[in-house]
Amino acid sequence: MFHFHVLQFRACLFFNIFLAVSLLMIVDVTAQQTGNPRDDLKGLSDDFDDGSTLKQWSRIYQTEQSHADQLEKFDIAKTKPGWMVMVPYSSTWYMDYRGVLVYKEVKGDFVVTSSIRVARRDGDGAPHSNYSLAGLMIRTPRDVTPQTWKPGGENYIFLSLGAANRPGSFQFEVKTTVNSRSTLAVTDAGTPAAMIQIARIGNDFILLKKTPEGNWNIHQRYRRTDMPEQLQVGLTVYTDYSTASRLKPPQQNNQVIRNGRPDLVAGFDYVHFQRPVVPASFKGKSFSNQAEVSDTQLLEFLGKHAQ
Repeated sequence: MFHFHVLQFRACLFFNIFLAVSLLMIVDVTAQQTGNPRDDLKGLSDDFDDGSTLKQWSRIYQTEQSHADQLEKFDIAKTKPGWMVMVPYSSTWYMDYRGVLVYKEVKGDFVVTSSIRVARRDGDGAPHSNYSLAGLMIRTPRDVTPQTWKPGGENYIFLSLGAANRPGSFQFEVKTTVNSRSTLAVTDAGTPAAMIQIARIGNDFILLKKTPEGNWNIHQRYRRTDMPEQLQVGLTVYTDYSTASRLKPPQQNNQVIRNGRPDLVAGFDYVHFQRPVVPASFKGKSFSNQAEVSDTQLLEFLGKHAQ
């Protein structure tokens, strides 16, 4: 009788172990299909409901010890509940010019998404100073101070919304900079608000956008083999290129311009970080090459599937 109960106990034990393993396998498959709920990057996300999270964001001027805070206003859930708000002084990102970057460090592949709204300083409407925009930015960290800085060291990508080369009109600006050589493109936006997303998959970077009345679409792709595994990923604002560019980069980068014509108020509703869930069928393909992975295929796991 005792032997029978031992066998019965062992059978139940093995069944329970089998059931537990099966459930874990189901969870893993579901995670791969729907976006990993145990994503290690989700803790970096911020819905801007709590002003105390401001201290969790790094500032580039502090990291590089310039002591020049180029933001006149910078807060979370104070100017507007549930939003991060930035109002920059005259500053810019171009070639060796360094502007504002509020960021977190991210290692490996990622998707970062934000909802952005821009306006003039004195109310609604597109900024009236040239190159006054706000957006998402990724940047190679630099181990520099004002004393050790040398030209030719800027490497970054961003996609932003505001007014670029046509002040008074809403536009998108996309820019890639390699060793301080910047290449940019400006397109019409027609809206003060948009969702912007940047995905990194290996050496490929995909930039996406969505306007309130539109669908997600691929804005640009870049292959950047120079980018290290760990990047600064976050939010940028800049305004009034005409004034900022009168100074040489070392001067512009390390001072607050108080006599310019800045004209930008930028609001960010949230910033969400997560790992990309790439279908196995795309393994080994170049995501910067549209001939290998089409826009439609990218939108199967980016855009609304990764926000």
